[in-house]
Amino acid sequence: MNQKLFSLLLFLFIFHFAQAQAQNFNPELLKSYSKNELSQIEKENPNQIKVLEYAISNACYYIDKPTSKSAEYPTIDSKNDSKNFTDLGLKITDRTQYFISQTSGKLLVVKSLFVLELEMKNK
Repeated sequence: MNQKLFSLLLFLFIFHFAQAQAQNFNPELLKSYSKNELSQIEKENPNQIKVLEYAISNACYYIDKPTSKSAEYPTIDSKNDSKNFTDLGLKITDRTQYFISQTSGKLLVVKSLFVLELEMKNK
């Protein structure tokens, strides 16, 4: 009986540890995504979590606002022109995103998943 109890406890411990490890997401990502969203992403496409972690430091950059384009861009409070998409509460999407910084008036570019994946492959 003790052998069965020990085996059951060992199994439960290993299962619990594996579950806890799966939920250890980069805390920076939790500024833009819920644990449920990250769990779903990890379940559907585990590589995308790595792309999002790469995106924390590499997704955003600022350029001068184009004067030749007449496109209207949404504005964003970019908190001293932060280059971290999670500080801005943004999510990485399938399309490159553009915003006008209320702080500097510059154009904030947030790279798409595709662009970030391509960068990672080429490194």
